[in-house]
Amino acid sequence: MRKGTRRLAAFAFALALAMLFGLAGCGSAPAATTAAMETTAAATQAEAPTEAKEETTEAAATAAETQAEETTAPAADAEEVTVDIAIVGAGASGTTAACAAIDGGAQVLMVEATGDVGGISKMFAGGPFAVESELMKEAGGDYAAISHEEVIQTLIDYAHFINYGPLVKAIVETSGDTITWLEKWGLSFHVNPDTPQVAHRDDNLKWMMYHWYDTFTYDHSDPTKLEAMDLLHASLKDAGLDLRFKTVCTELLQDENGVVNGIVATKEDGSQLIVHAKAVILATGGYGGNAELMQEFYNTPNISMWGVDGSGVQMAWDAGAAKWDVASSLFHGNGMAVPSSVSNTGFGRITASPLFWVDQSGNRFCNEEAVWDTAYATNVAYGVGGKFYIVVDTATLNTYSEDVNPPIQMDTAVGGPNMDPADFVEQAEIGVSEGAIFKGETIEELAQVLGMEPERLAKNVAEYNEAVATGQDVYGKSAESLVFPVEEGPFYAIPMQMGNLGTLGGVRVNERLQACDVNLKPVPGLYVVGNCAAGFYGNTTCYPPYEGLATGFALNSGRIGGASAAEDIKK
Repeated sequence: MRKGTRRLAAFAFALALAMLFGLAGCGSAPAATTAAMETTAAATQAEAPTEAKEETTEAAATAAETQAEETTAPAADAEEVTVDIAIVGAGASGTTAACAAIDGGAQVLMVEATGDVGGISKMFAGGPFAVESELMKEAGGDYAAISHEEVIQTLIDYAHFINYGPLVKAIVETSGDTITWLEKWGLSFHVNPDTPQVAHRDDNLKWMMYHWYDTFTYDHSDPTKLEAMDLLHASLKDAGLDLRFKTVCTELLQDENGVVNGIVATKEDGSQLIVHAKAVILATGGYGGNAELMQEFYNTPNISMWGVDGSGVQMAWDAGAAKWDVASSLFHGNGMAVPSSVSNTGFGRITASPLFWVDQSGNRFCNEEAVWDTAYATNVAYGVGGKFYIVVDTATLNTYSEDVNPPIQMDTAVGGPNMDPADFVEQAEIGVSEGAIFKGETIEELAQVLGMEPERLAKNVAEYNEAVATGQDVYGKSAESLVFPVEEGPFYAIPMQMGNLGTLGGVRVNERLQACDVNLKPVPGLYVVGNCAAGFYGNTTCYPPYEGLATGFALNSGRIGGASAAEDIKK
C-alpha cells in the first residue's frame, strides 16, 4: 500500500465547534485551507487469531496479494519492533483505544504524525456526550430521564435509518460507563445546568448529554496548561505506552491470508520504523484536508478544509475494507468567506444574528434563525453550495452601532460574539476595502457587483421586507427576529462560507470497530476508530445537533476498538 499523498486562528465563532476529533499518525500533518474560515493548519504478528483466519474475506486476500507486491522492503537502518497492538494516531479515538488495549493486557505502540497528542479534540472538544452516566443520575430530573433507548432511536431516526444500528447501540450503551472509566484514567467531568446554544434550549436531548471536561477552556494561550488528552497520555505513559511522535505511517502490513499484522512508518529523521503486531488500530482522523476527496464526495469547493489527507482511510480501503459513508462530515458553523480584520471585532454581531441571507443567485433560502445552531447553520449553507451572503442596509448597521445589544437574539455559543462597541458602517467599509465585503448604493447595483440578476435579488428583498412588516415568514422565522428590513442604502453583502471540522466516516466497521468489507465481513487484524469509522452517522451531510456527539463517538469507538483488539489477539 502506498503512502497517501489549529487551532482555528482567532476565529471566535469556530470555537463553538467544540466537538471532535483525533487527528493523525498517517500522511501529512493537518491541512487547513480556507478562503472561508480564517484558519491555519495545525494531523508481525506472531500468530493470527483463529477466528480471524476463518473470517478472512476474498477482498482481504486480494488486498494481501497486492500488498505482497507493493510492500516496501525494509531499509538497512530500519528499526523493527514487535508488539501486541499498533495504533496509528494519538487523537481522542486513538488515545482511548490505547487505554482500552492496555486495560486488556496488550503491549501497545502508537505512532503520531505531529508532535502533540489530542488532535483537534485537544483544543475544541468540550467533552463527550454520554447517556445514563453516574453524573446524569446524580443530577436527577430531566438528566436522569434520558435513556439509551431514546437516544438510539433518535439518532437512527435523524439519519433516516441509513446508519448502522448495532454500532449506534454499542456506542450509546457504552457511553455512560465510559465517563466512569475515563475518571479512572485521570479525567473528571461535570454536566452544565444550561446550554450556550439558543436553539437547543427547548430540547433537553440536544444538550443534557454533554459531559464537559473539568479542565476544558476556550483559552489556549497558556501552553503549559494540561488538557484532557494530556492527562490521559500522562497515565498512558505510566502504563507503558510506547508513543512515537512525528512518525508517519505509510503502509499496513498483511500476510498471505490478508491478516493485517503491522505497519511501516517514517520517523522524523527519515529512517524507517517497522512494527510487527497482532492487530492494528487506525485512528487517523478522516480526510477533511484532502481537497480531491472532499470535492469528489461533497461536490463543492466552498467548504473550509480542515483535517488530514486521508491516507489512513486509503490504507484501510487498500487492505480490503469497504468505502462507506463518505459524505458524512462534522459541518459546524459558518464564517466570513474572505479573511478580514473586522471578523473578530464587534462586527461579528452581524454574522451572529439572524438577518437576511441570500444564496449566490440572490434567493433567500432559509429561516436565518439557523444561526443559533452550529450544525443547522452549516447544513443550510451546504444546501446552497456552501457559500451565501448576509445582506444588510445602512440603517441596520447604524442600529448595531448605537446599541451594543440590538433588539434581536444573537448566537450565544461559546459566550457569544465580541460585544465591544463599534462603528458598524466604518467596519463594513473596512471590509469593503479588504475585499471581504461588497457594497452597492442600490439593491440593483449590489446585485450587479455580486453577479446576480438584479430582478431576483430585488424580489427577494421586497418579500423579506414584507415579512418584517407583517411578522409572518414563509420559512418560519419568528416575529422577534423579523426586525431589520433591507431598505436604506448603501447596502452591504458579507460573503459567508460553511465550516467543517472533519469527515465522519469512510471505512465500514461493525459494532466491535473491526474494519469490514461491504458485506460486514471483518478484515482480520484491522480496527478503525474515530473519524475514519463509518456507520454511526449514516451517509448524510446533515450533522446531528446533539452536543458532544462527535467527541463521544471518538472516545467510545476508540474504547470499543481497543478492547476488541485486545480480546481478539488472545484467541
